Amino acid sequence: MLPTTRSATVGIIMPCYNMGEYIEEALSSLNRQTFKDFTVIVADDASTDIHTREKLKSISLPDNVTLVLEKKNLGLSGIRNKYMEQLETKYVFSFDPDDILEPNFLKECVQYMESHPDKAAVATWLNRFGTESGISKLNEDLATLPAMLITNNYLGSCVLRKEVFTQVGGYDTSDVVYGAEDYDFWLSALERGWSLGVIPKPLFRYRRLLNSSSSQSAKPEKAVKWRRYIVDKHSALYQEHLADVVVGFEKRASDAHVGYLYTAEQLRLISKDYETLHTYIEGDLLPELRKYRAVVHKLRFINPKKYMRKIQRMLNVRR
Repeated sequence: MLPTTRSATVGIIMPCYNMGEYIEEALSSLNRQTFKDFTVIVADDASTDIHTREKLKSISLPDNVTLVLEKKNLGLSGIRNKYMEQLETKYVFSFDPDDILEPNFLKECVQYMESHPDKAAVATWLNRFGTESGISKLNEDLATLPAMLITNNYLGSCVLRKEVFTQVGGYDTSDVVYGAEDYDFWLSALERGWSLGVIPKPLFRYRRLLNSSSSQSAKPEKAVKWRRYIVDKHSALYQEHLADVVVGFEKRASDAHVGYLYTAEQLRLISKDYETLHTYIEGDLLPELRKYRAVVHKLRFINPKKYMRKIQRMLNVRR
């Protein structure tokens, strides 16, 4: 039984697959939100991890959070589609259980969307942690056409207008776009005349994991497949912006080559510095140290008081 959603402004879907160790922290960040008019569906996607299943059974959930357990794995897109379709809220938000929200995240996102009816969604800057760290500053100007046809400059972790989800027809469930389903969705939204918003504040804490779907989709063999799939699916957009896309890809290739050359030069200089340092240590410093090693060894047996007395006697004689 899903919660009553007619009165809520934001419906949150939390797809959970083998992430039981993080879920309480994510739910806690929802509980701390200054904006309270939201409902949550935690959807376990047939987790195989015993710890996750036990955690979900034992966890205490507030009244606005409902837990559902899938018997068959639907995948991220499948979970989103199934439960976003059932939500009757004005906005929907897919929130991974390994991420954390700052207290004002929902408040500022809802205020932004209410004042920008042309926006399909709004995201905030990311505060990355886990295997990465630092602030990712999204640029709203890059989340537009044709820039988005060259690379994905936007996030899946954002507050989305429910009517856009309905217009697009949900997320693509093809295995080909696993890890790039958000990219495909945003192109579909832009294709329909919507634009994408950004709040320039790090209100979303994004945990980067080595085995995340975005990491998997970035692997060369995977990236080639989903890129071809997306180009074919959105061929009209690519044809419309063909010149800009070709120039854009050429610039990326050129920048990458320049970056390679710069890195290679830096490595060459470092290598040269290392060789200079190595020559100095082996040729000059170590021989000098070896020369004084015998002296140092003798100094270990010096009796300071004995020599002080000798020095004192010498001074007395000179007087």
